[in-house]
Amino acid sequence: MTALRRTLPFAVAVAVVFGLSGGPTSAAPAGWDHPGYDAEDSYYNPGESVINASTIAKLTKKWSVALRKHDGSCGGFGAPMVAGGRVVATDQLGISAFQALTGAPAWRFSWEDPGDSDTAVLAASGNTVIATNGDCNSNSDPDGRLVALDLATGKVRWRVESDMPIYTVVVDKGMIVVSGESPSDEKAVVAYRVSDGKQAWKKVDYEGSSVSANGYVLVNKGNTTSALSVTTGAALWTKPALWQAKAATPAADRFLVTNGAAMSAIKAATGAVMWTAPNKASELLATDGRRIYRMDDHTAEALDINSGRSLWSRGLPAEGAQPIRAGGLLYTGGPALSPTSGAVITQSKFLAGHQIPTGGRLYTVNQGVLSGFAP
Repeated sequence: MTALRRTLPFAVAVAVVFGLSGGPTSAAPAGWDHPGYDAEDSYYNPGESVINASTIAKLTKKWSVALRKHDGSCGGFGAPMVAGGRVVATDQLGISAFQALTGAPAWRFSWEDPGDSDTAVLAASGNTVIATNGDCNSNSDPDGRLVALDLATGKVRWRVESDMPIYTVVVDKGMIVVSGESPSDEKAVVAYRVSDGKQAWKKVDYEGSSVSANGYVLVNKGNTTSALSVTTGAALWTKPALWQAKAATPAADRFLVTNGAAMSAIKAATGAVMWTAPNKASELLATDGRRIYRMDDHTAEALDINSGRSLWSRGLPAEGAQPIRAGGLLYTGGPALSPTSGAVITQSKFLAGHQIPTGGRLYTVNQGVLSGFAP
């Protein structure tokens, strides 16, 4: 595998800045700056209070914008992120940012070849947006890409082209930790600095996850699992078990991991197993530090965080989406539920698509349309 290549900012992409205010609005709402709200991928927003069981039925659409479409694009419309008064969303040409309160356009960033650029994963670190993605048209030798954009203007700060495709990404403690492999590229976990995109450390023959617990990420090598520091790559502990991290608690004191069938809670500091729940593995988890919420086809279920025992389960009218906990509600992609009992919360209609509740607003991306709702 050849070395990573750093290129000039505008060599393969451009940012278009609209003639609005140069910085985020002063009345900026609270944020959602990682795919799972935080680097722990907890999907729990403890600061939300405006949208709750008594107000969700009063949600009205405050603004809506159509995201850019492009025939032949291999990218799409992922979950948005909210930071610094901006809502930032992927589209079929690249990335677009909007004023969070009004939906007014702020800036756009376009890939040079949208037909060979898949949907980016977005996260923010301070006033920097990190976007990671790769190409779409090579099965034997796919590549990856990391781009850092100014949150206020969309201007490119740095860019790294990776010969290794990127399958997992964590942004935490001023670092970006990615992992990937292909038939032509060795398996590796690589860390870069948010400040300048320079490589900080690399672990060959390891594969990573997209979850950090206060600056530690779980990685696998063979049939072992280690917790590595995102800043130095040093191992905190190593265990003879093959665990995949799916989330960590908001307090970052434990990882929620699976071995393909069972779910386990392990102590982040030592790797000690606290409990194991057979047949409870799920790709769609959320946790508020008291309960774990998991999706299994058309069923939402809550488990006790201290024992892993089932507290309640609720059948859903359609296949469940990523669960989200905020404002005393559990979002399921269909009906909102009580997180304590699983009871259905009355609402005027179910909102479809990716959903982000923060700052008294609910932002959704559905079929290429970004919308902002509020009571």
